[in-house]
Formats: sequence, C-alpha cells, structure tokens
Amino acid sequence: MNLNDLSALAMDTLREPRATAERLLAQDVGMPTLWLALSLAAVLNALLVGVNMVLFPTANFPLPPIFLNPLVYAATMAAGLAFSIFVLTWVGGKMGGRARLEEVAVLLIWLQYLRLAAQVLLLVMTLLIPVLAIVATFAIAIYSFYLLLTFLDVAHRFGSLGKSALVIVFSFLGVIFALSMLLTLLGVTTPEMS
Repeated sequence: MNLNDLSALAMDTLREPRATAERLLAQDVGMPTLWLALSLAAVLNALLVGVNMVLFPTANFPLPPIFLNPLVYAATMAAGLAFSIFVLTWVGGKMGGRARLEEVAVLLIWLQYLRLAAQVLLLVMTLLIPVLAIVATFAIAIYSFYLLLTFLDVAHRFGSLGKSALVIVFSFLGVIFALSMLLTLLGVTTPEMS
C-alpha cells in the first residue's frame, strides 16, 4: 500500500464505512503487523502532542503533567488502545458477537490513524481559522463515534448499531468498575470534598 492507496481508503471510510470495514477485515492482517501499526500510531500521536506543545506553549493541555512527556504519552496511548481492543472484543463476544481480536484490532488501529489525520487537520485549522476548528472538532467527534459503531457492528457481525453502542457502554462501565476495584485494592482513596 502506498500513500495514494491510504488516502483512497480514508475517503472510502468516510463515504462507505461498512464496505471499507469489510475490505479491511478481508486483508487478514496478522497480529505482529497490527502490534507494529499500533505502536507507530502511538508514537505519531505523541509527536503530534509535542508539536501542539511547541505551537501553543501557553495552552492549558487537558493532561496531567506526566503525560506531557512524549514517551509516557506514547506508552499510555499504546496501552489504552491495546486494552480497548481486548475489551471491545471480549464484551462484544459476550453479547453474541463473532469478532476475533485481529479483526477488532485492524479496525480500531485504522480508526486511530484516521483520528491522527483529523487531529493534523484540526491543528492547521486552529492556526488559520480557530472558530472553524471548534466546530470541526465537534463534527469529527460525532462522526468518529459513528465510524466506531459501524466498525464494531461489522467486526462482530451484529447487524445492529444499537448493539454496537451497548458494547461500547458496557465496555466503558466495565473499565470504570475494574479501575475502581484496582485502585481500591492498591489503597488509593478519593480526596474528601469540603
């Protein structure tokens, strides 16, 4: 695949997400390649955060200071994406989905690259037309969620965007519950509100 192929695939994803997801699944990409692609996506995202920090040094980034370290950010991004792949595959399977880990991985990793391209576009828009960038951010967020729903529906062979939405909701609730249990076991408490 070259850059023209990737551009065409990106446009196809935006126009015909269901058909594009099926094409991606038909590629039958192996896990070693997917792990490499996931790692590259995390590194590119960390580089983009670094560019943002250089271009907007006084901006209040919505991240704890430790995540402003590119290595920490890349590692956290990679771990979060990998965890999401596992959770969405497992929860979808419990709800009758038939996706394999590789199938969910190829689709979520591709979506991550699309998000990266969108973030670059938003960065340029922020420099040129900040007000338009704000509107575009909301539009991209909404359409990204639709793409995620569609891709999960195709991967799990549900035939229902509603069921895909439930997979996301249950995955989110499960992660919150697991993290709260882990933090409790580690003895972390929430600060008292005064």
